[in-house]
Amino acid sequence: MNPQLICVAGLPGCGKSVVAQRVNQQMGGLLLRTDAIRKELFASPDYSAEESIRTYAEFYHRAETGLIQSRTVVMDATFYSHASREKAAGIAQSAGVPWRLLLVTAPEELVRERIAARAGDVSDADFHVYLQMKAIFESMTEVHTVIHNAGGLQALFAQVDAALAVDANQGTF
Repeated sequence: MNPQLICVAGLPGCGKSVVAQRVNQQMGGLLLRTDAIRKELFASPDYSAEESIRTYAEFYHRAETGLIQSRTVVMDATFYSHASREKAAGIAQSAGVPWRLLLVTAPEELVRERIAARAGDVSDADFHVYLQMKAIFESMTEVHTVIHNAGGLQALFAQVDAALAVDANQGTF
């Protein structure tokens, strides 16, 4: 399979990381998660602007490196801004590979429950962070596929698998 860049976007608690893991499992690539990279770089993250700049610089650098090595790269982040999505698209274009944007959504009540039930997850985002990100999330004008995470894992995985199969059949990937 040819390398590609797949970006999994969405608000905290919506299931981005579960979707990104499933995509990576199906595509066999390099999975990059901003939450994990931040914890690698900073023992006690404070989520300052400087820290975020360093985290995202490393995130994009690792994506570029993976694509240069002819690996499929799955990027797991909020991608809340057009600029962040354009940066990812530019990396794919520079590497000469296709890119895909998946937006994971979930009902707010379910997000609240999921965040409250998190245990041992690398993400520090609580419901307050969810609300902050929701307020600044720039609507997507880029071509994307919505994965609505309102049911169980089977329903979620079926959506992901169907999206990947449709694209494989249409030659997008």
